[in-house]
Amino acid sequence: MQDAWRGRRITVVGLARSGHAVAQVLCRLGCRVTVTEQRDTDSLQEARARLLAEGVEAVELGGHRRRHLEQAELVVVSPGVPESSPPIQWAQERGVPVASEIDVAAQLCPSPIVAVTGTNGKSSVVTLLAELLTAARRPAVACGNVGIPFASVLERLAPSTIAVVEVSSFQLLRCDYFRPAIGVLLNVGANHLDRHQDPAAYLAAKARLFQRQTPDDWAVLNARDPRLVALGERLQAQRVWFGENRANPPALRLAEATRQCLPENLQAVLQVARILGIPDPLTWQAIRSFRGLEHRLEHVATIRGVAFVNDSKSTTPDSSLYALAQTRGEVVPILGGRDKGLDFRPLAERLHEARVRGIVLLGESRGKLRALLNGGTTVQEAETLEAAVRAATKLAAPGTTVLLSPACASFDMFRDFEERGRAFKRIVEALAARAGQGVG
Repeated sequence: MQDAWRGRRITVVGLARSGHAVAQVLCRLGCRVTVTEQRDTDSLQEARARLLAEGVEAVELGGHRRRHLEQAELVVVSPGVPESSPPIQWAQERGVPVASEIDVAAQLCPSPIVAVTGTNGKSSVVTLLAELLTAARRPAVACGNVGIPFASVLERLAPSTIAVVEVSSFQLLRCDYFRPAIGVLLNVGANHLDRHQDPAAYLAAKARLFQRQTPDDWAVLNARDPRLVALGERLQAQRVWFGENRANPPALRLAEATRQCLPENLQAVLQVARILGIPDPLTWQAIRSFRGLEHRLEHVATIRGVAFVNDSKSTTPDSSLYALAQTRGEVVPILGGRDKGLDFRPLAERLHEARVRGIVLLGESRGKLRALLNGGTTVQEAETLEAAVRAATKLAAPGTTVLLSPACASFDMFRDFEERGRAFKRIVEALAARAGQGVG
């Protein structure tokens, strides 16, 4: 398989983590690789120098030029590259195939793949599954959209390893070879309507996870969503349900008590573990000991009775609704950022509950959010995240949670949600130091 790549001319579009990783892999396979990137920063200049030293033929920064695609046999796109990007348009005009980084990595992967997609909870489920497999003495690697490119871990994989891959809708749009042994679709809310034509197109992108599966493979689906039930009826793979049992065989049936006490995403973990032959007691032990991920409902500190929680990963209204549902007692949410064209009305309705002591808005979307939130709830606006935390702290009382759950993308003020979340944590840590308290 690897010999078939030698000498192929390939253009990689986008020099973020996945683009960098796949360019390195293709270069090592003997491909003639060029890279093109719209941005030009100091860190990208450093990445350019590294790739050129490793044998990449050319790395273009600061824009795209058509000449880099004139001889390409394949174009590989990073998930952040929109379908409207000129290199994709040029490739389509010439009839050149366009693939995502995970599709290339899947063709080179020697391991069985467990792939997880959905609107909320993907990263936590992927990380927990990898931890569970390790506890069961089954070698596993968590990768993909969780922040570790699939291509970057290929050298660590063997036939005995399980690759647990988080997959986004953007990546699935350009997958023609990707075939997971177990595919998991956790949920489908409203997301990325700035990139997908409508909710139906978003669901269709998620459904591509299962397109190459056969009856030897497994599809793990949320039975509480009628759209996913309808999708399941069209699949070739063996179907396993969570949320409700539907047609689950006896060995995979979820007890009523389990469905009552376990959130749906954790029910999905339990079902995947059963398919892989991991005993239920070990799975329950892993679930109980799982500490969660940075930026996902992460407790930062409690200062004078007020809890501060970093949920910067919540970049959609659905994600923030989930965060509110998981937060007990009174709450002061910090919301706002770059609007992705999503419907904030269901979130606005929840924010009028009596337990919401007030709301602090920041970022580009704060005007739109304020229009939905006026009446019945104290709403304040802030120019910076530090000012937002100060305002939220004044609105809070002992027993309240200050919840950073923006419901929006971070790009108006920060590089990504990680930078936003870490900025929040630094601000809270400074508050704790002034109050004479530690964090944790």
